[in-house]
Amino acid sequence: MNTADLFLPILIATVTIGTVLLLVAVVKTVRYHGWGQQRWAPSAVPWFVSGFGVILLGVIAAFVTSNVA
Repeated sequence: MNTADLFLPILIATVTIGTVLLLVAVVKTVRYHGWGQQRWAPSAVPWFVSGFGVILLGVIAAFVTSNVA
């Protein structure tokens, strides 16, 4: 398997995991505040940060593995 072939599987896997983490954060926020609030729930902040972090690291890892000669 070529390293360029890893780009799409890495990207799909990390975006899926990050999306699930962000969905957990949204559900925790809605259950804490209800609909219509413009604030994050305190217990959901680590979920938001980890969700965005996983997506960011996944995009970086996908580009790094695809650009390795």
